[in-house]
Amino acid sequence: MNAQIITKVKVVVTVKEPGTPCWPCINFDYEKETARILKIMEAAEPFIKFDVFYYKSLEEAAAVYEQDQQKYDGILVLMMANWQDIELFYARKAKEGGLPVVLADVPYCGSGSMLNRVSFAVRSEGLPVPMIASMDYEDIAKGVKLFEVIKKMQNTEILVIADKIKEAEQSAASEVWGCQFVNRTAEDLNRFFETVDAAEAADIVQKWKTEAADVLEPSDADILESAKLYLALRQMRDELNADALTVDCLTLSYGDKYTNNTHMYPCLSHAEMSRRGEVAVCEADINATLASLVTLYLTGRPGYVSDPVIDTSSDQIIYAHCVACAKIYGKDDPRTCKYYIRSHAEDQRGASVQVIFPANEKLTTTMFHFPEREVCIHSSTSVGNVGGDEGCRSKLAATTKAENLLYNWMPLWHRVTVFGEYRKQFMNLFKMKQINVIEEDKELIG
Repeated sequence: MNAQIITKVKVVVTVKEPGTPCWPCINFDYEKETARILKIMEAAEPFIKFDVFYYKSLEEAAAVYEQDQQKYDGILVLMMANWQDIELFYARKAKEGGLPVVLADVPYCGSGSMLNRVSFAVRSEGLPVPMIASMDYEDIAKGVKLFEVIKKMQNTEILVIADKIKEAEQSAASEVWGCQFVNRTAEDLNRFFETVDAAEAADIVQKWKTEAADVLEPSDADILESAKLYLALRQMRDELNADALTVDCLTLSYGDKYTNNTHMYPCLSHAEMSRRGEVAVCEADINATLASLVTLYLTGRPGYVSDPVIDTSSDQIIYAHCVACAKIYGKDDPRTCKYYIRSHAEDQRGASVQVIFPANEKLTTTMFHFPEREVCIHSSTSVGNVGGDEGCRSKLAATTKAENLLYNWMPLWHRVTVFGEYRKQFMNLFKMKQINVIEEDKELIG
């Protein structure tokens, strides 16, 4: 599996010669200000290694660019001087397929170049670089986090368990992100399932029943099969050294592909993996798996994959699914949502999970659309949970611009929601990867 890797970032600080009258002021202490920024970045991102270089001219940057491509995963330009066009050199190289770049104007230092040259060039030339102009240097740390996400995606392997391979989606995803896929069938999964240790599975059943607020419809036999499936999926993933998995659960269930049971769902298994900080997704959904991985790498929190429902009468969206993670703030956060073990809602068989989500939380929702190079995003605020047997078991209700979503909805039903306000970071990441973004909650297109 993807061990913690080190991301190497070159920090380029643009400077002027000593004694030069300029913004921010003559003989500005560039090294002192860089140290302030570096301290914040290193505290926020302990697995990123920063190498700092002070450049006075574009020629210095251009002379070593080829070597940089072999050594670094990204370039952060700290703009502390104006009119050198060093930042535009790196930005244009990024568009040509070079190293990813983040540009940061250190206020009063590089503001002239950022506003007079860079902003227009980024807009008119479609340069794939985020621009940061903030006196809060934590914002720069959030920018460099994107290099780590890109590096992790490049080193990610995804296990897909399905009897039909979605070749176009996988190929397009690999081209954009660099991730790899390993495909296995229901028959492969069944072989692992049949060798699971029954005693170990029984212990997991007791763990799940103890942690749940209650068990409603499922029998112990249903939960035991879910535990055995969890152990089989985990062993299969680990033996293949994969970082995430997605299972064509509905097709395999309804198509009588599982061992001794036509409706054996991985809902509890996926929920357990999510609580452990891992990615497991339903329905062999490549796009939702990618969105879940990016979400986890960017935020440290799980993505909640759902089939949403729009309600324009209340200006709400209901994110509904039979898989949800109770550790919505991340595996290391002590807070855990209450959850119930329920039957799978569509046929009221097997075992799934119903999570009770908190209200008044900012939410960010994304979804990729491959083989098209598209991604959507929208924001909402949680208001509570919806009951009833309709749809799926977990139903998170949130206020949003429902009419806009209805008319701007990008094709595909699934969406991936994370608790927290991460829209800017997602948007900057998608810009760096040159992916077309559909902001579903913006003013109506039609």
